[in-house]
Amino acid sequence: MAGLIRKDMYCLKKILKTFFIVTISVIVLSVLFIISSKYGNIAKGIEEMRAENELAEETFYSFFQMAVWLTLFIPISFLSMVVECFKEDKKAGFAKIVFSMPLDHKKIVGSRYLSCMLFAAVSLAGSLLAGFFVSLVSEVFKLQRLFGYIFCFSAALLIYMSFVMFMLYFLGVEKADFIQCAPFVILFVAAVIWFQRKVFSLPEAEMEAALSNLVDSISEIMTEKSGLLFLIALGCMALSFWGSCKVVKKRKGDI
Repeated sequence: MAGLIRKDMYCLKKILKTFFIVTISVIVLSVLFIISSKYGNIAKGIEEMRAENELAEETFYSFFQMAVWLTLFIPISFLSMVVECFKEDKKAGFAKIVFSMPLDHKKIVGSRYLSCMLFAAVSLAGSLLAGFFVSLVSEVFKLQRLFGYIFCFSAALLIYMSFVMFMLYFLGVEKADFIQCAPFVILFVAAVIWFQRKVFSLPEAEMEAALSNLVDSISEIMTEKSGLLFLIALGCMALSFWGSCKVVKKRKGDI
């Protein structure tokens, strides 16, 4: 089992190198952006726009925080690259060979899930490290809030990966691109329908209040419920593992 995990890490070797470079870049760029917004060219540009009444302070800080948030989420997003292990196994023919070995199918499937969790820990550490450095140079971004948002985003990615990994065993690696895109398409369509019925159909004043309440609710969940979301994500991974074992046992390793 340990050998299978090492094999997966070798498959992700190039991606890991890129991940470390990207994480360092995220830290440097985030810190430079914050410093520049306080003392550098960005700060000068903001003062000029304020003098000409071209920029509202709330608008700038909303854009500022969004830009930093998206940057900090980049390292943890590398978790989705675990799918490359499935593709490489299929390409090399290892997917068929491994299930002919005298190993229990639960250990074979479990090694892939453990590889995913190990890579999740590494990518999460990258985002948390970036968030830590950002909190050191900015009063706007509090460490506890930063970590809450990052844990919440990582929980969402783990839930996503639990779905993707089960479907890869269920539908086959050949449909990997479809499996990876399907959740985003479904969520987008569901969000559009929900907003159309619950928000955009309201009068303008009520719509603004509804949007504000929605943002506040999401922010509260991300800051105060991130631990619960992470436990739910781990539960989804466990359920996905159980389902994948059932599929593999029924198909005798034919994925």
